[in-house]
Amino acid sequence: MKKIEVVLGRDSLHYVVERLALIDHIKSIHVTSSELVNLHAKEEDSRSLISIKIEFVIEDEYVDEVLQLLLGDDKITFGRIYVLAVDRLFELGYREGYRFRLALSSLIRASRSDVFSTVTDYENLVELFPSYFKGISIRSSSDNVTVTEEEVMLDNLSIKQISRHITYPPAVHEVEILSGYLEGSRITETYTEVSEGTQLMVVADIRIKEPLARVFGFHIRHKVEQQIRGLLKELARIMESRYEN
Repeated sequence: MKKIEVVLGRDSLHYVVERLALIDHIKSIHVTSSELVNLHAKEEDSRSLISIKIEFVIEDEYVDEVLQLLLGDDKITFGRIYVLAVDRLFELGYREGYRFRLALSSLIRASRSDVFSTVTDYENLVELFPSYFKGISIRSSSDNVTVTEEEVMLDNLSIKQISRHITYPPAVHEVEILSGYLEGSRITETYTEVSEGTQLMVVADIRIKEPLARVFGFHIRHKVEQQIRGLLKELARIMESRYEN
């Protein structure tokens, strides 16, 4: 196994995530924001640069595929790629069931800051999306991390869970589900400002425990994808109606 770290400018985040979504062998990614400072630059050139780090683990035989995809792309003009050895890899808090990965994108004709603030106003999501959220309460919040207790709907089935939200406004929103039938699932949303508004990219590593998986059988992937697509469509409708008014 190898751990890949990609450090690049914030403006390239959405594009690189889209490119990585083309590789089926990447199961999930972790995105963090950091400040890059050149220690040896002259004083007038020592301004810091906000950079993004994308991390993921992949089998050795697919490393070259990642490198060829990114290194040969003329649109990626700044950044570094680190390839690190991983001796052992353990997954915690996951019981065997179904697991799959989704990558979905939506263009929303509204400003990036407005879209981001709407999605991360957790307690207000119940009012905005009553077909998808039945209840959300904040259990704890500090800096850019919020833990929520949620009751969500999946095809008229109520599911209770606890989730951890990590935000890097207004570019990235990460969700990790800590308990419930979807425990261990991770969802990364990236928000990119474009001329038409906001390009929202959702990369989801979905894990479903056996009891829930049995309810939907082979249709479970379709049901979850349909749910996310419906939520994105409703979000676009709400945001664009605000601008029209």
